[in-house]
This record gives sequence, C-alpha cells and structure tokens, in this order.
Amino acid sequence: MTPAAPTLESLAQRALQDFRQGRFADAAEGFRAVQEAQEAARDPSAAAEAANNRSVALLQAGRPEEARRAVTGTPEVFDLAGDAARAAQAVGNLATAAEACGDLAAAEGGYREAARRFAQLGDAENQAVVLASLSQLQLKRGRPLEALSTMQAGIERKPRRGLRDRWLQQLLRLPGRLLGR
Repeated sequence: MTPAAPTLESLAQRALQDFRQGRFADAAEGFRAVQEAQEAARDPSAAAEAANNRSVALLQAGRPEEARRAVTGTPEVFDLAGDAARAAQAVGNLATAAEACGDLAAAEGGYREAARRFAQLGDAENQAVVLASLSQLQLKRGRPLEALSTMQAGIERKPRRGLRDRWLQQLLRLPGRLLGR
C-alpha cells in the first residue's frame, strides 16, 4: 500500500514546525511546497502568504537573494485581493530582504512604504517595528539625526511602552531641549 500524499495543511504545519525549531532551510523548502500547492489550487493570496513565509525562512537561513526573489510581487497580490494588512507586511518583508541584499536605498523606500501602510491601517505596533528598522538603516547610511527622529516617532507610536522605551523617549527628547525646541 502506498502512503498517502501529504495534505496542504500537513505541509504547512511541517514547514512551520521546521521554522520554529530553527531548521530554516527545511522550512523554506516546506513553504515552497505549500506555495506551489496553493498556486495549483488557484489561490493567489494563500500562495503569496506561503511565499512571504518562505522569504522569512530564507533570510534566517542566510540566503537573502532567494528571499528577495520569493517575496517580490507578493504586495501586489495582496493589494489586488484587498488585503491591506498582509500587503503592508509583504512590503516590510521585501524591504528587509532588500536590506539583507545590500540594496539600502530600496530597503529604505520599502520601510517608509510599509510604515505608511501600517499607519493607514491604524496598526501602531507594526508601524513602530518598521520605524525601528528604518532608524537602524538610517544609522547605517550615516544619517544619525534622521535615525534619532525616526526612532522617536516609532517609540511614540507604540501602544504599550515599557520602562526601556520610556527611558529612551526621554533621552531622545534631550537634543531638542538643548537646541531650544
């Protein structure tokens, strides 16, 4: 008797399990199988979701170029489906992949776009995460004042600020006070 072919659900569960256990290359291959199955089922949104998951796994596996290729085009799929939240996340994933590939200009534009989209959705938590990534990128690009401003904006948008965030927020206000602003 031939063993039954894995179901789409079991493929997805296995890929997620591999990811959680740090087997990122295996997870990427699992998400590829899920993506291909969703494409065969003519479910572009589900296929794009699997592609995004694959991209994250590939980044964790140290394969940024493949990650970028995997996520390219997924924001548009979600936009066409009217899924603004997943489109914003996909734009952020694309920016992260661009940064990992060394394309800092594309990464910066992507982070700005993702932050704008999360703001439109009222998703302050994800907007704050993206702004923190943008701030770090601005530091890498030699723009510390802009990075401080972006970091402060990100902290201000966080719905819940811990002690570290409150302390950092006070510290970030110091240059403005010293300049009389």
